[in-house]
Formats: sequence, C-alpha cells, structure tokens
Amino acid sequence: MGRRRLGIEIETRALLRPFSISRGVRTEVAIVRVRLSQDGCEGRGAATGVTYRGESVETMLREIENRRSLIEQGAGREEINALLPAGGARAALDAALWELEAALAGTSVADLLGISPRPLASAFTIVLDDPAAMAEQAQTEAWRPLLKVKLGLDDGREAERIRAVRQAAPDAALVADANAGWSPETLGAMLPLLEECAYRLIEQPLPIGSEALLPLATAPLHLCLDESFDTSADLDRLPGGVTHVNIKLDKCGGLTEALTIRDRAEALGLGIFVGCMVGPSEAIAPAHLLAQRADYVDLDGPFWVEGEADKARLNKGGLMLPIAPEVWGRGERDA
Repeated sequence: MGRRRLGIEIETRALLRPFSISRGVRTEVAIVRVRLSQDGCEGRGAATGVTYRGESVETMLREIENRRSLIEQGAGREEINALLPAGGARAALDAALWELEAALAGTSVADLLGISPRPLASAFTIVLDDPAAMAEQAQTEAWRPLLKVKLGLDDGREAERIRAVRQAAPDAALVADANAGWSPETLGAMLPLLEECAYRLIEQPLPIGSEALLPLATAPLHLCLDESFDTSADLDRLPGGVTHVNIKLDKCGGLTEALTIRDRAEALGLGIFVGCMVGPSEAIAPAHLLAQRADYVDLDGPFWVEGEADKARLNKGGLMLPIAPEVWGRGERDA
C-alpha cells in the first residue's frame, strides 16, 4: 500500500442562534477537520473538542501535528488510541481512519460494523434562559418526540423552568441537563419535581468531583453522568446511583473507544445515552451509528450550525435520519 498523507484544517462556523447552557453562551463553533489519503482513497474526520477540559482547535491541531510522522507511516486506530489522549484530536483522527478503511475496502463504515442505520429519536435542546423564554422554545419544538432541557443555575428559578417547559410541551418526552451546575441541595429539591413533571432523566446534576454526593436514582427517573464520564476506564468507578452514561466521541476520543464503552456498559447493566458537541454533520455521523442501540440519543449538534440543513435531516415524525455516507461513512475514491 502507498504512503498515507495527512491534511488538517481549522474552520469556524456561525450558529443559527445562541446556544446557552450553565457554563455560558456560544454563537459560533470552531472545528478541526482531518483528511487521510492513501492509494486514491480518502477518509475524513471532524471534531470540536471539549472546552471544559481545556481543549481548543489550537490544542487539537498541535496534538495531531506532533504525531504526523507516525500517522503518515500508517498508524492504525488502536495505535492512535495509545498515542493520543481521549479528546477531540483523537476523535477526528479515529473517524478519518474508519472512513479510510471503508473507502479502501470499497464499502461503508456502517457495513464494516454490520449496521443498517435507522432513523432515531434524537433530542432537541431547549437552551437555558428565563422560564418564559424556555416555555416559548418548548412550545415551538413540542412536535419533536424528545426535548433536552438545559438547567443548571442555582438562581431560585429552576422549578419554574422545569414546570414551564412541561406545560409548554405536554406530550414530548423530556430529559433535563444541569451541566454540572447544581448544588446537592438544589438537586435534592428538584428531584421530586422532575418526577412530578414526568421527566425521564437528569443528566450531570452536580459538579465534577461531587459524584459521591449523588443520591440513588429512583425509578422511573434515570440518573446519567456526562462531564464526570469520559472513557471506558471510568466505568470502574461509577457511583451506585448512576443508571446511564453519556458517550460523546469528542470526550472519549472516537468511535473505536465509544464502541468499547457501549459494550462494557451494556454488560454492566448500564443504560446508554449517546450525546454530541455542537458541530457539523461529519462529526455527528459516527455517533449516529453508535446510537443505534442507545436508550437516549442527543445528536442535534448539526441543527445549530449554519450550512448543515442539507446534511442533517428529520423525517415527518421528527426522527433524525442517518447521515448520508457521502457526507461521512463511505470515504472518497478517485474516479
């Protein structure tokens, strides 16, 4: 086989509207794009990284450039997992390697995994705001099968937000995400209300490092870790009350590690929540394949980014269609 070539670029894209959570507001997203070419075939990957872990497109670019020689010499997915830490740089490279493998074999990543992708009920985010504004968002999006409600302010208005969204979207399934913003006291006060308002899950209610303070989950409300959970190694130290883990490619370092997490978590009896960062369809496509066996799915990242309307699409029932393999999954081949 011929020598592999690595290409990297950074792109900044505007968001269609501000994306507000407890850590702040974003109006654009910076993306690292990776291309791996070999023998007339090309694989692509994209990632935005995990900012609360200190990642930026600049740090991801340096991580990849520092391993350029080994990558171009043919390092495979397992070697990349050993060479690079979990994070966006590894996720982008891993996606490109999966797609390059598929292109060289004349097939798709879905076929390599033995998957026939189906539409999924992906959550759509109701961003953090005052209760009336969140109710207005929820009313507009109430036709969707699943809404993810951003919370996480200890400002005395969380109960209003929880009730306002439920009243505005009485038939939608709801999950809540505090993005590590609550105190244990606020969590204790909100749990009965979340159950009363028929929320199905609360995601990452407490700050990283506060896992020992999490209560036992009370059915039917599930308790999911996100910011406190990154890779398969974290499965060995989960607190007892956790029922689900949120797998994000940018956190764990790509589809290869994500598949390991999923299989190990399922064996432990844990539920799977497949999430994403705000980013382009190419970054979300591998997660859509991963999510085919998930209990909860939140892959609305492309729906916030300008220029993605022709790539990330919903059917009439509000289900997210698989990302076309021409966008990501089949790779590119010379004519």
